[in-house]
Amino acid sequence: MKKKKIVFQSDWALAKTGFGRNCKALLEYLYRTGKYDIINYCCGIQDNHPELGRTPWKSIGCLPSDPAELAELNKDQTVARAAGYGAHRLDNVIFDEKPDVYIAAQDIWGVDFAIGRKWFKKINSVIWTTLDSLPIIPSATAAAKGSKNFWIWSNFATKEMHKMGQEHVETVHGTIDDSQFYKVSVSDRNKLRREFDIDKDTFVIGFVFRNQLRKSVPNLIKGYKDFKKENPTVKTKLLLHTHFGEGWDVHRLCDEHQVDKDEIITTHICRSCMKYEVKSFYGQDVKCKYCGDEKSQVTTQPGAGVSELQLNEVYNLMDVYVHPFTSGGQEIPIQEAKLVELITLVTNYSCGQEMCEPEAQSLALEWTEYREPGTQFIKASTSHSSIAKNLKKVYNMKP
Repeated sequence: MKKKKIVFQSDWALAKTGFGRNCKALLEYLYRTGKYDIINYCCGIQDNHPELGRTPWKSIGCLPSDPAELAELNKDQTVARAAGYGAHRLDNVIFDEKPDVYIAAQDIWGVDFAIGRKWFKKINSVIWTTLDSLPIIPSATAAAKGSKNFWIWSNFATKEMHKMGQEHVETVHGTIDDSQFYKVSVSDRNKLRREFDIDKDTFVIGFVFRNQLRKSVPNLIKGYKDFKKENPTVKTKLLLHTHFGEGWDVHRLCDEHQVDKDEIITTHICRSCMKYEVKSFYGQDVKCKYCGDEKSQVTTQPGAGVSELQLNEVYNLMDVYVHPFTSGGQEIPIQEAKLVELITLVTNYSCGQEMCEPEAQSLALEWTEYREPGTQFIKASTSHSSIAKNLKKVYNMKP
């Protein structure tokens, strides 16, 4: 029987991003079935990138390698941005590959340009997008009207779409390889803690996130301070698995709230030997204790991140997982933390609502509403006192 051919437009499967990891988990599964010819049409990568050949399926960069063609695209920032998501070469890829199924998994502005193409309704086409705030962005409403198959990563936006009459819209959550995340034995956990000089009786509070402004780091640090003030004898660490070279200035926030910077630990990855280390942050491009390379160690980021196996170990260093955010499309680290059997504290807004339903067994974090300028999106400011209260609740729980 002839295999079905799929063009899957999203981040490259080996990119250390949420879309990339979703792509990897899904395409690995589909590849193992042996039923499909798979093409990963990769956002943000040039077509001559040497790493594209690492996947067992075909991976195609969405950007041209020709300098003159790139220069022409970059003359208009709107055109350049769309090209980075795949708009420029999409028709050529569909014409050359002739897929049976086209799936575009990305933010709505990274996929909606496909809907008006001549081929879109002639093949089985799917828009699979993340929506993170209410009210629903108008471009998503328009895209849903033009798409027979319109999937959203979380229920809160699907419910809102249904209220608007878009009853064909479905919730299809982002994919997680659940074999990669699990609770390790007590002895293995203690061994991991010894490796990184963390006492076994230290209460480790964790957060895994891309260092974006919508991740509520100031609220977390203030909540951490409140918890410390109420429980001064408790030994603690705040493990922020993120990149310290973008987004929030964590150390500046620590100074502002009089939090000891040595209590803030983060994951470093060596670009030479690819081993990781969890320790306090003292700068990027520092010496790796494993291979001795003087300037190879950096905090984790999309271009230099840990493997799923290593990330599972990072989760297992934690006693509790906290995920405060203004809004989000799915926030996959919450589910990964649950697979590791950590108690999770989650802002009860946006996709967090699903994580705070009774059967999800999270501790809901309270929040107050504010509006984003321009879009007027509803956003959540997570209560720092709610973070502190729930941290205390977890700390006082029996094993």
